[in-house]
Amino acid sequence: MPNVSEKKLKLLYLAQMLLEKTDEDHAVTLPQMLEELESHGLHAERKSLYDDLETLRHFGFPIETRKTRTFEYYLGERRFSSGELALLADAVRQAPFLSQKKGAQLIKKLAALGSRFQAEELLRSQKEEPSGQEEPQAREPKAPGSGKEETLTTEELVRWAMERDVQVIFQTPAWKLSPSGTMKRASQTVTVSPWQLSRREGVVSLLAYDGEEKRLRRFPLEEMKQVQLLSQPREGEKALPDLEKLTLEFSQELLPQVAARFEGALVVEQQGKGKLRASVKAPVEPALFGWLFQMGGEVKLVGPKKLAEQLRERAKALAKSYKS
Repeated sequence: MPNVSEKKLKLLYLAQMLLEKTDEDHAVTLPQMLEELESHGLHAERKSLYDDLETLRHFGFPIETRKTRTFEYYLGERRFSSGELALLADAVRQAPFLSQKKGAQLIKKLAALGSRFQAEELLRSQKEEPSGQEEPQAREPKAPGSGKEETLTTEELVRWAMERDVQVIFQTPAWKLSPSGTMKRASQTVTVSPWQLSRREGVVSLLAYDGEEKRLRRFPLEEMKQVQLLSQPREGEKALPDLEKLTLEFSQELLPQVAARFEGALVVEQQGKGKLRASVKAPVEPALFGWLFQMGGEVKLVGPKKLAEQLRERAKALAKSYKS
């Protein structure tokens, strides 16, 4: 009789085998299970495998049986189908904020969520479809004032400032009221401490602290002109929004939109009937509430409860302001 530790190991190796080597198109037989256990130094009787498989079923493994020349066993359902994994991989591959190397690393992690065969199919299909993204060429910037800044993009200058922990100054559009009562588009000079870059719906924005106005502000990079680095150290770090673990529920069709909003940083699980639940760490800021209002009831914030309550109160206040 095997001891208790060997019994536990046997169940774990059987579960691992089913997860890695089976799906609706691939199954394993009892002799193959015995051979796998022997490779790990575990001896088992054929009859004991029936009890082990039933234990795994009771735990929640959707183990199915089919009859060919012999009985075969496989997982009839997986957390992600091949199509869903391909959808997630495409979202990663097309994300403009990811380098080709980082995207390939994330896709390999996604592939590990499926069976070995699903992983091979996914990785093979990704190789056949070029990402269209090139690894950015490293540049060696020189000190501010050398003229080298003019050869760098706005994003590179901002990243350079954040790496060196200094402030930036630039020109950005602003609306001003003319004496005639009409609005006139003008330009203003802004000095801020850059802290975070984010991409939403294809637009890259800078989250920065405005020391003069004592608040955080967002600036689309495409509207930032004549960016220069200053020698003053950054300030306002304490004003940055805290990261909160959010739990969202939405239909499977909305996965690309939700993934794009949170830059792919999601942990997703299926809820059945085409519904998904995702968890993500994100800053709690007005832009988050604005996006949730924009999505209406199609994306539901279910946690944390205190944040969901804040969203309800904001919705009530908004409705009240329009009450006739």
